[in-house]
Amino acid sequence: MSTDKELENWSVAAIPLGEYDPPEFQRLQLRGEVFNHPRFRYGELIRTSDIKQVDGSRVTTSSGSVYVLGTPDRLYVKWCRENGHHIPTQEEPLKLI
Repeated sequence: MSTDKELENWSVAAIPLGEYDPPEFQRLQLRGEVFNHPRFRYGELIRTSDIKQVDGSRVTTSSGSVYVLGTPDRLYVKWCRENGHHIPTQEEPLKLI
């Protein structure tokens, strides 16, 4: 049995730093249903701390947690497609600029 924290039905949330900060200063976090996390119920909807590193489907956050990304939220995929953003794939779920 895997001990990796897993996120399903995930999406990326951009959090602005402050009212007058430019868009490039946004913080990026994940939102999704978490599995195998010691602090949360199985399948609980959570928001992670800020994304610090992406390695394929493994994402490390500022708290040091590592999440393995499963299937993205279908509405997030639709939004990405309609707004010209990276469309998540199994090989490259996230593409940070």
